[in-house]
Amino acid sequence: MDTSVPPRSTALLLGLVGALLVFRLGAVPLLGPDEPRYTRVAVEMHRAGEWVTPTLQGEPWLEKTPLFYWLAGAGFSVLGETETAARLPAVLATLLLVGITTLVGARLYGTGAGLQSGFVAGTALLMFAYGRAASMDMLLAATVTAATGLAGLRLLGSAGRWAIPAAAAFAGLATLAKGPLGLLLPGLVVLGFVLATRQWSALRELLSPLAIAAFLIVAAPWYAAILADQGRHFVDVFVLDHNVQRFTSTIHHHPGPFWYYVPILLAGLFPWSGLSLPALFGLRPRESRPDLFVLLWLALPFVFFSLAGSKLPGYILPCVPPLAILMGRAAARLVSADPPQRYLAGRVTALVGLVLGALVAATPALLFRLQEPLWRSTIPFGLWALVVMFLFSRRIGADPTGALKLLRVGAAGLLVLLTLAAPPILARRESGRVFFIPAMGREVLAWGAWRTAWMAGYFYNDGRVREVADAGEVFSAVDEGPTLVLAGPSERRRLEAMGTLETQVLVHGPRENVLVRVARRTAPPREDPEPTS
Repeated sequence: MDTSVPPRSTALLLGLVGALLVFRLGAVPLLGPDEPRYTRVAVEMHRAGEWVTPTLQGEPWLEKTPLFYWLAGAGFSVLGETETAARLPAVLATLLLVGITTLVGARLYGTGAGLQSGFVAGTALLMFAYGRAASMDMLLAATVTAATGLAGLRLLGSAGRWAIPAAAAFAGLATLAKGPLGLLLPGLVVLGFVLATRQWSALRELLSPLAIAAFLIVAAPWYAAILADQGRHFVDVFVLDHNVQRFTSTIHHHPGPFWYYVPILLAGLFPWSGLSLPALFGLRPRESRPDLFVLLWLALPFVFFSLAGSKLPGYILPCVPPLAILMGRAAARLVSADPPQRYLAGRVTALVGLVLGALVAATPALLFRLQEPLWRSTIPFGLWALVVMFLFSRRIGADPTGALKLLRVGAAGLLVLLTLAAPPILARRESGRVFFIPAMGREVLAWGAWRTAWMAGYFYNDGRVREVADAGEVFSAVDEGPTLVLAGPSERRRLEAMGTLETQVLVHGPRENVLVRVARRTAPPREDPEPTS
């Protein structure tokens, strides 16, 4: 079995994934509450030349570790303070993840399986979405993948002695990407494999002075510096609140059932989802150490995240590479299998793909029901998904090689169509940028507004946005002059009902939020009574 990684084919794969990721990267405004908030922290650190303490509106902001802020700041130096620069760290992380997935898949299951693994990891919908996001999720997934994959190759005898120090260095980067998870996730998988195989001698190499030094050289300087600067405050906010409590409770308001990530993975791997079933049913962990390692790589983090109190789609990204490797192996087996075996696996793959393709094809109808005026722009995207899966299902039995080539082209085309259709819809529904165009740098008070709406001001109004709790704070600001207020629907009605205030709606936005200019009402001039005769 050829386990090499062909440079030309790998370069073409990475080039395709990179081109898809950067295509219209800045066409979508920063979305949700997190993208503008994280980007604002990166802007403040970059402007101040600060490398240790993240700040938000000038105050220490210790919820996240700094790797994203550092990389985004480097992007600002080249491209300016733009959406594209803020999303470049995720693009680079995705390319790293795809490269490592291809390498590990090829070393364990052959060149064809490795390249197919890379296509799955690089062109699945979930990976594409987070590969274009100004957030830490893809950085964590990529560095954890590198740490786990390199350590696994060494434990399986498919890599040299420098693989463990390199894995430790990537684990250090992972802890700078998103905290203790960066060490916990690779450690969980590697320790699980050592326990399952009783490969006790491997512990000496895994915990060697060189490996420990590699980890500490990368991770320790920032943690030492932030502890020296913030002390117990860093421990309380970052360690206890945003790590321990995020796992043990729903304090951050992201609950979900135990099976939360099953549909996320199934839908998120489209158009490759159908390969997941033959991939899992083809596992033989008792007979194959590579199968055992990849199964543990998938299952242990999956169980960990499923048990956590807080759940979000991006948390499951570290589970995609091992599943992609198994799916790549399943694709390679489809090509080489005898017709009877190929028929069953091909039918299962095609059926799952067709069902999900039909659901994707219903996207325009769903948007129409949600009264989205731009719903027609998603028709090509939905039709393409359905046609590709139909053609794949017709071809997979007789010509699996051709069917997989068709699916690769179909996946790339699907992402291009998505990138053409999604930006204006996302801008209308998931961004607050529109509210801050009239502000032109003036402070905006947020009263009862949707978090996504007002937090956009962190980036789009240069941080001049402030949440207020009640009408009293609005009155205090209005006493000093006309004030811009970003209000929720009920708060807007309260403002308009106050006889002492003049209100002028400047912008209507998502979820009935409005930007209002509020000023004290000027009393009409008193009319002198007419003289009586």
